Amino acid sequence: MLLAPIGTLFAQFPSIAVSYTFENQKPADDNNTYAGSLSGSAKIVQMVDGNHALYTGSGYLDLGSAAGKAIAAGLTGNYSVSVDVCLANSNTLSNFCWLYSMANGTSQYLGLINTGGNSNWYYEVKNGSTSNVKTSTGLSTQGWHNVTVVQNGTTNTVYIDGVAKASGTISVSPSSFASSISSFCLGKSPFTADALLTNTLIDNFKIYNSALTASQVTSISSATQALSPNAATKLVDAITKRWEAKGNPVVTHKFTCDPAPMVYNDTLFIFTGEDNAGGQSNYNIKNWCCFATTDMKHFWEYNVPLRAADFSWNTGQYAYAGQVIPRNGKFYWYVSTNNTGIGVAVADRPEGPYKDALGRALLTNSNSTGGNTNSWRTIDPTVYIDGDNQAWLIWGNGDCWCCKLNQDMISFDTNYGVKKIAINGTLDFPYTEAPWIHKYNGKYYLSFAAGFPERIEYAVADNIEGPYTYGSILCEIAGNSNTIHQGVVQYKNNWYFIYHNGGVQPNGGSYSRSMCIDKLEFDPQGFYKPVIMTTKGVDALPTPGPDAVKEISQTPNSPFKIDVKAQTITMPMKYRYQIVDTVGRVVSTGKKQVVSISGMHPGVYLITNGSESGKFIKH
Repeated sequence: MLLAPIGTLFAQFPSIAVSYTFENQKPADDNNTYAGSLSGSAKIVQMVDGNHALYTGSGYLDLGSAAGKAIAAGLTGNYSVSVDVCLANSNTLSNFCWLYSMANGTSQYLGLINTGGNSNWYYEVKNGSTSNVKTSTGLSTQGWHNVTVVQNGTTNTVYIDGVAKASGTISVSPSSFASSISSFCLGKSPFTADALLTNTLIDNFKIYNSALTASQVTSISSATQALSPNAATKLVDAITKRWEAKGNPVVTHKFTCDPAPMVYNDTLFIFTGEDNAGGQSNYNIKNWCCFATTDMKHFWEYNVPLRAADFSWNTGQYAYAGQVIPRNGKFYWYVSTNNTGIGVAVADRPEGPYKDALGRALLTNSNSTGGNTNSWRTIDPTVYIDGDNQAWLIWGNGDCWCCKLNQDMISFDTNYGVKKIAINGTLDFPYTEAPWIHKYNGKYYLSFAAGFPERIEYAVADNIEGPYTYGSILCEIAGNSNTIHQGVVQYKNNWYFIYHNGGVQPNGGSYSRSMCIDKLEFDPQGFYKPVIMTTKGVDALPTPGPDAVKEISQTPNSPFKIDVKAQTITMPMKYRYQIVDTVGRVVSTGKKQVVSISGMHPGVYLITNGSESGKFIKH
């Protein structure tokens, strides 16, 4: 059987009004007729299969109003719009965002739209009145999809991956408002309240002057499935911001709440919620954040690791307090979601991205019984792995409950069940929420928020499940925030009290809070000394000087020679090398004699030439 020449196959398709395959590596159409412009961090990237695509990053591609006017003028009764899309795990699909749009403001437009939550992609045309065809279909991440819209007379059909998902009537012709089009974009909505379609690959955006047949759409989809979802180079730096803390609050470029510290290898990670900006009238927290430091002075922030919308069962999409803990080579994040329960997400690295491990809540109000009955009682989980390797989860508002986690860390021991923790003694103020558990000198310390406005109290026990004996007030009310959620951690021989208040003024307050860090100390009897909130914060930890770096990284006859001033590592000859970070992630590889480490963020690394390894610190 003879195959038809490629030119014959393409001839079977209707004529193309415009095509953007990005193989010219420009923000322009394939014929270079219309010059577009990249906005923000959007860029043209090469994939591992040699294909080129648009990567939106935190921006979009402006195709130009001239292109929009000329192309829309030809979109009369029959036309087709086809586009390939590959969504990264970290995107803005929890909000309304548009894959493409031709628009005159918000009164006249056409576009492909995601309903917030990635559960419904639909095509819409508006010219006074609005018509749309909704698919009620979401798109999975980390793989290519083709979405094709076919207009045949007044019948509009939307195909996803070659399958017709929905059809309806759209009688509005884009040509009727073509002369008024003022914007034509990939990844941007004409509505200012909508989000950009971030961290998304877009390719093969084509508009046809006629209606494609079902078989033609299927053939386009087949070609899409063959595309590689992997870029030849790293698309996004996992670190979005670096800064030097000037005291408390530590984070001032956004509002952060409910901090939960975790030490992993040489790094202190701090996970928080992200409060909405000032002027809020209630708690408005839609995603979590991940920060890190190695010296308590220089901090960096990672890409958003987890969003409230990542839990489909999270009614209201609340990103309340939680805590991360490593186990079995994974990282487990126990989070609370107001009144829909406690969930667990899992990741391969501390900074994520994290994914819902269960598709449902791990614990709900039905598990928190025998005490307070408010609807938000199942919140604020804290997690601890005891010396016998048993993992415990403790939580609760109004009362404090605990359970044993199974070895898989995503289920709990039903034989043990859920028990209420007793705190004996006369509390200065009644237990409210925010339990945090740690161990010191063989004793278990349970700190918690008490009263309202809240201050932090604590109790001590010989067993993690209690009963606990009340100690005293650990930290008084902030005065600029009704809540004060704390995490206690030992890092490099120092104890720290990490908490939030409303310290970023004038926009901060009870609903726009900020993370702070102060020293924590114990008295000779092993009781907490009261924590005094400061604006000075904590001192920077000493970092190893050049001699210390050599001691760590070099042994006699080591092949690795570090030049701290030049920020290089030299080997006797050109070797194939690999540098990994503290979680085993490759950060640099190649074949060189002199390796630059100047672009790496501060931390501890391991370099190997295949037979020998050396450990070094990057300042």
